[in-house]
Order: sequence, then C-alpha cells, then structure tokens
Amino acid sequence: MTTMPEPGPPPTMRAALLVAPERLEIQNAPRPSCPQGGLLLRVLACAICGSDSRLFLGRKRIHGRQTIDGRPLPGPILGHEIAGRIVEAGTGVTQFRPGEHVVVAPGISCGACDLCRTGHVQICRNYEALGYRFPGGFAQYLAVPAPLVADGSVNRIPPGTPPWTACLAEPLACALNAQAAMHVQRGDTVLIAGAGPMGSLHLLLARRRGASYIAISEPDPTRRLTAKDLGADLVVDPASPTWASDLRAGAGGRGFSAAIFAVSSIAPVRQLFSHIEDGTYSLLTPGVRVNFFAGLDPGDTVLPLDVRALHYQAISTFGSVNSTPRQNADALHLIATRAVDASRLVTARLPLARIGEAMRLATSPAHLKVVIEPE
Repeated sequence: MTTMPEPGPPPTMRAALLVAPERLEIQNAPRPSCPQGGLLLRVLACAICGSDSRLFLGRKRIHGRQTIDGRPLPGPILGHEIAGRIVEAGTGVTQFRPGEHVVVAPGISCGACDLCRTGHVQICRNYEALGYRFPGGFAQYLAVPAPLVADGSVNRIPPGTPPWTACLAEPLACALNAQAAMHVQRGDTVLIAGAGPMGSLHLLLARRRGASYIAISEPDPTRRLTAKDLGADLVVDPASPTWASDLRAGAGGRGFSAAIFAVSSIAPVRQLFSHIEDGTYSLLTPGVRVNFFAGLDPGDTVLPLDVRALHYQAISTFGSVNSTPRQNADALHLIATRAVDASRLVTARLPLARIGEAMRLATSPAHLKVVIEPE
C-alpha cells in the first residue's frame, strides 16, 4: 500500500504588508522556505515595538525592498519581537527540533567587521534585522537566517512561559544592554523620562538591579498611574511648575545618579539639562550616568550642553541601541523566572487580521505592549 506524505505547510501565508504610511494590508504572501542552516517558524506571538509604530506612521523608513525566496514583496513585513514554533530545521541544524517553542533575537551581525571582532555585535557596521531588511513576525511564518542560529540568537522558551510574554525578551534585552553599559546598580537613584513600554521595562529592570529610588517623568496621566502601579517611587508631570523641585526632593536633594531617556522626543532631554544652578546640573549628582535610549523622531535634535558642568560633575553619557544574543537569552531567563514580570506590560493581544486596530492601540497612551498572535 502506498503511503501518502502528510500535507506540508501551504505555499502561501497570510501576512501584514505595510503598503503605505498608516496602511497595513493583510495579503497572501509566499510562504518562505527553510533556509539552509536556519529555521522555519510558525509565528506564535510578535509584539509591536515603538519603532514599528514609527514605521507605520511614516516617521521612519526601511531602505530597500524585502524579498521572500528572491520574490519582492509589495511592502515590508514588520515585527521583530518574535516567539514561534519550529516547523522545520534547515540542513546542518542539529540543536533544534520541530515543535520546540523559541524566541529570536532579530539582529543579524556580519561577524567580520572591527566592531563585531571586538564584541560589539549590536552596533555591527553591516547590521541587518528581521522586520527591517528581512521579513518580520507580522505573518504566519518566519524564516530565521542561518547566522541567527549560529550565533545563539535563537533560544528555547522554558516550559510554562507563554509566547505572548516570551516575545518581550527582545525589548527587555535592549533595556539590559543600556543598563549594563551605564552600570545601573544597587543603591542608584534613577530618573526615567517616559512611562511607555520601554520606560516601564526600564523601571522593572532597574528595580531588579537594585536601584533604591526610581522616579518617572511622564506627561500622560494614565501612564503616570501605571508607572506608580509598577513600583515607581515618584511619578511627576513634566508640565508641572514644581517638576524640578519635586524631583530634587524625591532624590533627597542630592540629585539622580542615573538618568534614562525612553521617549522619542528631545523635549525631556532639554528640560533636564536646562536646570543649572551654581554652574552644575542641579538634578544630577556628580558621577551621574545618562543614557539616551530612545530613537528620536527626525527634526531638531540638537542639545546645548554646558561642557564645564559636564567636566566638573564627571557626567558620563551613553547612547544605546539593539542588544546582543547573550542579552536576549538573559532577558528570556528574567521573564521566565518572573524576576522581571514583563506580562504586566501586555495590555492587548489581537489576531493578525486585526493588526490595523492593534497599531492604533499601540500608539495610544492607554496601552503599553500590544501583541499580535497570528494563530
């Protein structure tokens, strides 16, 4: 008797294509084949990032056209905060099996440039990423290129951790990258500008790292309440006439030892660095570490600085972008063990067919992390 093979995945898949600013269309797209040395995933969850929202709104662009197996797409497939189930493992892949649930760190580094050779893979000179140069997770299937399997960017989701929570390993890893660079540590007094998704992750992570006092500056009243619920010691409105005095009092009059800007606007940066008294930045303690974390919208992003104050206060400034595969694995462990309870940030879970609605929710201050679940 002849045994017929089980039917494989369909030759096409449903995917959300960004065909114009603020216009996502659910279309049939070619289902990718499994790359040699890579993986083919069925996407289980893909969270919407602030950069996805900026691409959706036309405030950021993807250069070049995405392709699937050499076939150009009519618009890019966004989404890089990805959890999925392995459908197929490519030739040479022995460490993963079909059926396993994994998260994927989306950054693809060349491994050969001077920055990669010195361990700075997150700022590789030839950096590419899923959801940008390569199709992302707002689709039923995702091809994981071989370099991501080889460099440890694919990690198994521990049992009991739902994919809609595990997919937040990517943004948490970016927060880890920033706070590791600026050495947020036990006893720090931390000021975070912005109580959106990333500001909230920074709040949870800074507490985990031992910060003794955390203040949040946030203009939206709903997000101020959420930040307080997440454990902020002080939440202030930057429009308040007592904004600076409230922060100074909260920090015990000594200023903050760490500051993180987690909002895509230059306004809070200018506000903080406009407070100079007696030749020093009055809200910042000597030796403060300042991290410019969020990507800013195009426009006027110039910041006047008092270099004398920078010198005498020994102020260190950092710009942080992306994360390493190791940080992604560490972030997944923090989520799985609930050392950082990222599930508290998920405010909506919607199917792929409702991605337009999901994008609108993700750009609303009433929501933090919105997750697409294609299945």
